[in-house]
Amino acid sequence: MRALQLHVDSIEYEPVGVEGRVFEEADRRRYRVEEAIVLFTSVERDDTPEVASEMLRQVAEFMERIGVKRLLIYPYAHLSPELARPEKALEVLRRMEVEARSMGLEVYRAPFGWNKRFTLSVKGHPLAEQLRVVTREDVLSRREARAEGAPRQEAVQVQERAAAREEREPLHIRLGRELDVFSVNENVGSGLILFHPNGAIIREELIRLIREVNRRLGFREVWTPHLFRSTLWQRTGHYETFRDRMFLFRIGDEEYVLKPMNCPGHAMIYASVTRSYRDLPVKLSEFGTVYRNEQPGELTGLLRVRSITQDDGHVFARPDQVEQVVREILDASFEVLERVLGAPVHVNLSTRPEKHIGTKELWDVAESDLKAALESVGIGYEVKHGEGAFYGPKIDVDVEDSMGRRWQCSTIQLDFFMPERLGLEYVDQDGTRKRPVMIHRAILGSLERFTGLLLEHYNGRLPVWLAPVQAVVLPVKSAHSWYAERVLRTLLDVGIRAELWEEGTLEKRIREAHRMRASFVLIAGQAEAESNTVSVRDHEGKVVRGIAVEEFVRWIEGLVKRRERNVGSVDESLTTGLR
Repeated sequence: MRALQLHVDSIEYEPVGVEGRVFEEADRRRYRVEEAIVLFTSVERDDTPEVASEMLRQVAEFMERIGVKRLLIYPYAHLSPELARPEKALEVLRRMEVEARSMGLEVYRAPFGWNKRFTLSVKGHPLAEQLRVVTREDVLSRREARAEGAPRQEAVQVQERAAAREEREPLHIRLGRELDVFSVNENVGSGLILFHPNGAIIREELIRLIREVNRRLGFREVWTPHLFRSTLWQRTGHYETFRDRMFLFRIGDEEYVLKPMNCPGHAMIYASVTRSYRDLPVKLSEFGTVYRNEQPGELTGLLRVRSITQDDGHVFARPDQVEQVVREILDASFEVLERVLGAPVHVNLSTRPEKHIGTKELWDVAESDLKAALESVGIGYEVKHGEGAFYGPKIDVDVEDSMGRRWQCSTIQLDFFMPERLGLEYVDQDGTRKRPVMIHRAILGSLERFTGLLLEHYNGRLPVWLAPVQAVVLPVKSAHSWYAERVLRTLLDVGIRAELWEEGTLEKRIREAHRMRASFVLIAGQAEAESNTVSVRDHEGKVVRGIAVEEFVRWIEGLVKRRERNVGSVDESLTTGLR
């Protein structure tokens, strides 16, 4: 038995005509199944009920691992030249339907014996498309393995568990390894990410984007050390409540802490001079790396790590400035997330918990300011009553990725607690000393987690401005290498991330460039060398011939400068001569 297994967002099919003498009754209408495994199945001549059961067992185990309960069995005669007689095939498929239901699955079956028109949308992860082949020999081998006793069975189970772990491995970890973005080395330690050159490029592009946003918002970048004396954390209250998550060590008679957050350092910068009400708001930003002693079982790729680099920012503001500051940060956050991901956003407002500091009146004003800021930008939000931090209400912005999962990104948190604990003040208009409101802010969240989101959302094929390799230059033959090198230098001179690949056949190099998610392939052969042009191949296989090198440079520079979400597709302005 052969089956093409697809994990789909949806499939629509419509019986259009009977084929052959054996067929089931069916309505000529459109059927739709969503969020399912589709099993395009060819029943072969030697298949038995045991073969069908083994196929279902494998499919059901996979469905359990990825959390899918809906199965569509779709008769499909095009996977094998050794098909069973139609009567037998229909009987086997019916048995599979009954058996799958007995496993607790929600089962659908497309009608047998019909030509069917279908359209489908396949999920964008590596395990979404799998070919399964089960034979009578496979069933016999599995039966013999069980009969040979526990040692053999244990070995098989070890192999199966290893395979299951690989299938459960988050997509961004696999992509990070395949695309040479990052690694975790046991000699360095769990949760401590090593970003390779490709990963460092992604980080740097994200930092460059947020720096531009920070400048526009009036933030001034600072730098603070990676460790502070523990006495500072005792003053802020973190030492008491967060100590289990801190890395502590002694230098002589003093205890130090690898900072788990940047805010106390920014508060100390604010407190370093006397501030007037005219000086506020004071806005400080830092791409600060913090360290948190997450437990080993909590560590997951880039999503939960021990070394975290945040696009951190803190605002010290008067109470009358809070609404305006929050509105500006919200506008910037929505703009960034739309530009980078183009994904739906979901906003949450978390309000006063039962245990909190500060008066009810103070909280009411703060929550009112956050609501006013949200309403002024015209976005819907969900109120999470009682889920704010004990020191202030907050806004969280989640994004929904291409697989429908939500990721928390932007956070805006009001804080009445730290200014009080650290004695932060400003001199008001009447000469009295007042406490500023501290606003914690992150737009991306952490660079590690956001990079994981990018890899999964785009399935590794990032927008051109983020792509580690924006162009690969391929000479058709070694005789064209001189020209390919000239093209490469032209690209590198203007800052395009380009590489020259000369080893292997042209077809093999094209496949490898596609696998490594290079944005564009530039082919340089005799015709191109004679006309000072290149043939541009995009990630969908479209080729535009006869493009002047300078024209391609101007075009790709525009994509990068505008930070478009183009993941490697030729543009209308480059389609002249499309083949």
